[in-house]
Amino acid sequence: MTDPHLTADWLALLERAALPLATEVLYLPVGPLERPHACHLPLMRLAVSPWRIESLATFYSPLAGPVDGCAADPGGLRDVFRRIRLDRQRPTAVIDLAPLCPQSPFFAASLTALRQAGWLVGRYFRFGNWYATIGKPDFAAYLAERPSALRNTVRRARRKLERQADACLVIQTASDAALESAIADYQAVYARSWKRPEPYPRFIPELCRLAAARGWLRLGLVRILGRPVAAQIWLVEDGRAQIVKLAYDGAYRSHAVGTLLTAELMRHAIEQDRVIEIDYLMGDDAYKRDWTPQRRERHGIIAFDPRQPRGLIMAVRHMAGVMLKRWGEPLMSRVGTYPAEPASCFQTLTRTPPRAPPGYAARD
Repeated sequence: MTDPHLTADWLALLERAALPLATEVLYLPVGPLERPHACHLPLMRLAVSPWRIESLATFYSPLAGPVDGCAADPGGLRDVFRRIRLDRQRPTAVIDLAPLCPQSPFFAASLTALRQAGWLVGRYFRFGNWYATIGKPDFAAYLAERPSALRNTVRRARRKLERQADACLVIQTASDAALESAIADYQAVYARSWKRPEPYPRFIPELCRLAAARGWLRLGLVRILGRPVAAQIWLVEDGRAQIVKLAYDGAYRSHAVGTLLTAELMRHAIEQDRVIEIDYLMGDDAYKRDWTPQRRERHGIIAFDPRQPRGLIMAVRHMAGVMLKRWGEPLMSRVGTYPAEPASCFQTLTRTPPRAPPGYAARD
């Protein structure tokens, strides 16, 4: 199953519409020796930190890894990471691969390959990911399993909308004449919501156009008296529905238009698209667990070159941070503040997603 966020189209969109100026993008071959170019690992080097290479991923990215989720060859990964470490013309002190699925073959292969290539390697928590496995294409049955407070909110919101004059709910999927109007309505709702302005204004409209062309797009809108008051962007591919962006007009908060729109998009995804999974992608927001009761995590791998002073210093800082967390947790766990301690001191460190402008939440 290919995730849209690992496709060449998505990565090209990031390159042209969501990266800082002067970012160097690298597609490094990590395929087997007989087919070295069959698999590529997309990486980047930011102008503000030329000593660091990281995954080609931003705060819009819920997942990183090889293009199209291809199987990277362990030997190919090792050779690429070794070449990076030995390149004295462009010295790299740190490699940061994130966000990754810690259960994926790529995660395990990267840990091993980096160590074999001479890097000091750690891993860290990036963010929680709430999702739901769909057993049958029956939204009523799915809703019946949700908390009663949520079911009551959906019921009241639907009644309010039905009583409202000239109210409608639409789901835009196609790349047709109505698409640009739907994009404009989404942007109007976003501008009137609590959300901060997008740091890269081109990205979301271009994402909608790309998703419509690829058949991924589910752009839901609630309009009252012709005015868009709630909007959400979902992507559907290979039996999986991903909730990308959501917003509603604060003036209509009492109508619960956002909750109602979520319910109708879930109905569409479950009964028409017949998805087997609904995924909230990034973050441990409380409302997500009401809709999607299952949780998994996305982690990162960070590697340091011990032969470079910067790499060695940052490795020591990383280890010190993990040790402090490890020692502090037994004490703090007595008052229920922290989870159980990690298994090793040079393994797990909680980090916040990088590169979001000040005050801008990752994947809000």
